Amino acid sequence: MARYLSRGRGLAPVALILIGAAPAAPRLAIGLAPATPDAAHHIPYVDVVVTAQDVHAAPGDPLFSLALVANTVTTSAKDLTRLGFADEAGPIGVAVRDEAEDGSDSRRVWLANRAVNGTVTVRYRVPIDSAAPPLALPQYEMRTEGDTFSAAANAFLLLPDDQRSRVAQVRWDFAAYGAGGVGVSSFGVGDATSAAALSTDRLNSVYYMGGHPGTYRSNDDGFFAGWQGQPPFDMAPLMCWAGDLHRFYGRFFRYAPDSFGVFGRTNSRNPGSGIGLADSFAYTFNDSSVPADLRTLLAHEMLHSWVNSLDASMDKAGGLDRSWFGEGLAVHYQRALPFRAGMISARDFLADVNETAGRYYTNIKIGTPNADIPAGFWRDTRVRVLPYDRGSLYFDTVDAEIRARSRGARSLDDIVRTMLAARRAGKPMNEALWRKLLNAELGAPGVVEFDAMLAGRTVIPPSNAYGPQFRRVSRPLRRFDLGFDPASLLARPRIVQGLVPGSQAALAGLRDGDEILDSFPQDALQGNQQAYLAIAVRRGDRSLAIRYQPRGETVSAYQWALTGAGQGPAPQHDRASSCSATTGGDRHGDRMDRD
Repeated sequence: MARYLSRGRGLAPVALILIGAAPAAPRLAIGLAPATPDAAHHIPYVDVVVTAQDVHAAPGDPLFSLALVANTVTTSAKDLTRLGFADEAGPIGVAVRDEAEDGSDSRRVWLANRAVNGTVTVRYRVPIDSAAPPLALPQYEMRTEGDTFSAAANAFLLLPDDQRSRVAQVRWDFAAYGAGGVGVSSFGVGDATSAAALSTDRLNSVYYMGGHPGTYRSNDDGFFAGWQGQPPFDMAPLMCWAGDLHRFYGRFFRYAPDSFGVFGRTNSRNPGSGIGLADSFAYTFNDSSVPADLRTLLAHEMLHSWVNSLDASMDKAGGLDRSWFGEGLAVHYQRALPFRAGMISARDFLADVNETAGRYYTNIKIGTPNADIPAGFWRDTRVRVLPYDRGSLYFDTVDAEIRARSRGARSLDDIVRTMLAARRAGKPMNEALWRKLLNAELGAPGVVEFDAMLAGRTVIPPSNAYGPQFRRVSRPLRRFDLGFDPASLLARPRIVQGLVPGSQAALAGLRDGDEILDSFPQDALQGNQQAYLAIAVRRGDRSLAIRYQPRGETVSAYQWALTGAGQGPAPQHDRASSCSATTGGDRHGDRMDRD
């Protein structure tokens, strides 16, 4: 076991005293000490101490690193104060080097000025800007409200610049914060240790929330939750529902993580967004959020504990080229498994299918080849949603084809379980394995169909893909269209260019040369035919509010409708939920009724 030793007041370097046999992996101790909240209930800063074993660097080599920009999100890397490095030999002088990784990511690296071998301790302070506006971006960055702070590790936590796996130990210090402080991380509530040694990349995906968060813990497994801010509804029943679904996932996939955490925080600009993390995920809500919408998000993000991207091929880098698999499967199962468990209604299931299908079949970028996804993923929302939409409809199609060919004896589930078992056994879970298993189920035509999907051919599931209670229909839907060049949103400042004459944006009063003052989410807008876009712009010395529907031409799009046999309740194959959060007659059902 490991024991922490304190030295005086505040956070001390963590002394890792090992009793008994040596550990299988080196340790990484993380100490977090939030400051006293101010009168507005904001935490002004967090003091951090990181102690890492088995660090090795020659003079001039990278020692520790932290993202400057993570998936387009600016981190705290340039704001750190009181930064110092030391090892057993004393202080370590460092130089700083900033490195651009791609169009969405960059990092800051601290270089050792002498040889380092052994345990290194890093101390610093992370200021938190309570006035920072909400972002329509992944929820990584430091935020504070309600006497609580939260952030992902990649936004504030210095980690050794190597890929050595380490067992992480999190220690919370609320001496400065005051009585009643509670800390939650992806490893659990309170002081916690990771169940296994984790690589630096994995450690960067750990979430932290400390202060006075709302918390929920399941009585019979490792499911837990924390939330920052004041939800507009009782969060506990929703978290109970999520815990029940998480247990159902474990039974379906035939294994489960030792623990799993869910983190919520407010975002008035981008509610209902989520990011997958290490055995956890974070999501957003605002004062108008309802449990129905968040259930879909919870169902999706929890799946990433099981369903993640394929392993990289030797000739392919990155990961966005493989997002058709991880994200497509997550969308496929986010509706299929809760429906099978009897935890959502047929109308909820259908609403999810139709939102995905409507966004896909009206997407003017529908034919974008998979090879072009990485270049456009963060630059164009219409490209970004394709792995989710096209991937899920492709898996819906494959599932229907396998069921038809095997006369119901087999399904997509069999392939997925086989692939995940290979990964757990330490074997490659890559595209080659998918092709092999696909060929075994559907033969050469199935592989040809797969290649056509990757090339950008439109995917059309059969009418009965979702069961006999649903049928495919065509409906007139309008394309998503900002009305100006989407590249305008990537520039700094964001100046409107390429305004389309006669577009809804132009009719609402937007003009070329207007400066867009705020950011806004686009992915969800594409799936909601009725949504309006409200943006603030500056034109000369005037500030204007522009509001319009970001829609263009009308096209015929596939949707699915309930047959007479589908009007009953959800199937009760495995009624997993015992919570008071019910599933029928809410926003999803109402939206479908308006179709």
